[in-house]
Amino acid sequence: MAGNTRGKLKENFEGVHRNLDWCMKHINTSLELIAIQLMQLNPDKYKKDDAEEAEAEFMTYPLYQGIKALGEGIETIDGLAQNIYASL
Repeated sequence: MAGNTRGKLKENFEGVHRNLDWCMKHINTSLELIAIQLMQLNPDKYKKDDAEEAEAEFMTYPLYQGIKALGEGIETIDGLAQNIYASL
């Protein structure tokens, strides 16, 4: 355990980063689950050989869009937390 304020702040921001990593793991798992469900329900529309084409089709589904946006926001917050950690 760190004894000074700087050390404690670094520990806290390292924790923020670890927690956000877990958030991204859960976001990605959720996106995979939705993609699988969509491909099972409508294989002609969602099963694509090209990953970019598949992603474009998934992005037409509102829940997928929302979770993807949440993931992008978390990545932004994680980057800010890492910048703060690096500046301490």
